[in-house]
Amino acid sequence: MPRYGPPVTDPALVAGPRGPAPARWLREHPLAGDTLLALALLGLIAFARHDVPRVPDELTRVAAVLGCAVLVVRRRFPVAVWGVTLGLAVLGLVSAEGPTPVVLPAIVGLYTLASLRPRRTGLLAAVVSGMTLVVTVVLSLGSTWSSPEPWAVLAWSGMPAAIGDAVRSQRAIIAAARERVARAEATREEEAQRRVVEERLHIARELHDVVAHHIAVITVQAGVAGHLLDSEPAQAREALDHVRSAGQTVLSEMSTILGVLRENPDEERHPAPGLAGVDDLVVDARRSGLAVMVRVSGTPVALPPVVDLAAHRLVQESLSNARKHGSGAAVLAIAHTADRVTIDVTNPVPPDRPATLPGHGLVGMRERVTTAGGLLEVGPLPDRSFRVHAELPVTVTPGDGAS
Repeated sequence: MPRYGPPVTDPALVAGPRGPAPARWLREHPLAGDTLLALALLGLIAFARHDVPRVPDELTRVAAVLGCAVLVVRRRFPVAVWGVTLGLAVLGLVSAEGPTPVVLPAIVGLYTLASLRPRRTGLLAAVVSGMTLVVTVVLSLGSTWSSPEPWAVLAWSGMPAAIGDAVRSQRAIIAAARERVARAEATREEEAQRRVVEERLHIARELHDVVAHHIAVITVQAGVAGHLLDSEPAQAREALDHVRSAGQTVLSEMSTILGVLRENPDEERHPAPGLAGVDDLVVDARRSGLAVMVRVSGTPVALPPVVDLAAHRLVQESLSNARKHGSGAAVLAIAHTADRVTIDVTNPVPPDRPATLPGHGLVGMRERVTTAGGLLEVGPLPDRSFRVHAELPVTVTPGDGAS
């Protein structure tokens, strides 16, 4: 089936970012990745150089271990992890009585919160973290407000929040792009399905209008040949000639339809039938036993292909219905004006038959006329005759289209 619209070829939008194998593994196993991060951060804290003369006490070590441990669930509980790591950072600063790498888990926790929660939440967490750590440094460590330590702590509180917010924005942009791609892909699939349905309806109409019409002629002429075979062999032979001619027409029409379906550009295409072929339809109808009276008024003009084909199929189906369901006679009236073509097919209905017609023929006629931008009225008249009235425009507006 052909695709409608340009294909999506960007792998970053179709299948997500790939990257190196380790990066893909970390994305596919976030819990394992966070565990490795916690262990790496704990090793960094353990081997970091301390700028204070005293060795960190047990409380500082416990704060460091707990701060790194809670990072394992940082994606699941970002707010709780941020709060715990901030509290442990304060505890480590107070216990170490000086700068300590125990604040590193708090920085990671703040980054995680800013990257996973809305911007307002990340901004509020950055302000709370900055004020808490600054107050801790000033009050507990004896620093002054003008010393560089509070400002350094404030900067280290704002940086992870800014980075996390940037990562969150990038993720949102990528997610929106993927959603647009998925929506466009779904729209293309819907369009393809709609085209398939339209093609199926078009094929069904063509098969009904062409095959049903000529099969009805074959059936009638075969019956006439069987009835006259013994008594009037010459007329039976003539009826069989009509059967052969109708059969050849069916084969030719089927070949045309199949050629269109195959869409072979090298195969010769025959033009679609139009009002110019109505005379052949009348001849076929008369051969099958239907007395057709034709009335044509106005000057014929060149019609768009969709209108011309709709008019031809309308006459074909109407005469076929008149032969199958009427009393053996029909009146075909075609009126040409400057802006439209009006077609009327009227046939009397026997008293023992219903005035309405069954089957899909009328549905196909209505679809064709609607596609051509025309109007169709079908139904019985008070005198127990059946009438098909169609008005087709001479030009097709841009809103109309061929099926």
